[in-house]
Amino acid sequence: MFSWFRWQKSDIRWLELSAFMPAMQFSIPPWAYDNEVVQIAQKFTELHETLVAPRVLELAGEVLDTGDPIIRPLWWIANDDEAAYKIDSQFLIGDDLMVAPVLEPGKQERDIYLPAGRWRSYKGEHFDKGPMYLTDYPVDLDEIAFFTWVH
Repeated sequence: MFSWFRWQKSDIRWLELSAFMPAMQFSIPPWAYDNEVVQIAQKFTELHETLVAPRVLELAGEVLDTGDPIIRPLWWIANDDEAAYKIDSQFLIGDDLMVAPVLEPGKQERDIYLPAGRWRSYKGEHFDKGPMYLTDYPVDLDEIAFFTWVH
């Protein structure tokens, strides 16, 4: 039972990450689990529909003109920032939506790097100084850390 529960948490984290991809995918249907997982799946499906998909469609329209990828590494917006080149567990959707998923099993926090600029977290926090590291940033099981760049 315990190993199944841990595996379930990993599936939830991948479901959350999938919500920030151009196409959302369910490897295992959420209804194969309990109601909590179904509610989390509904929350992230709605987030994909309202936040991510419109942004991806907008960027897809620009790809032919710019050649810029839709999903981008952090250094894309911080090409003079050595630290941004070392971050491989965060990504951008366009230039202004940064995603920092929890990828380590059992964790409910992670370190996050914010390149220089003004950022607003999904929790409504504002970060105006930068670049900066957020150490052990709390991310509950039903959350994925994402930040918008405030121009």
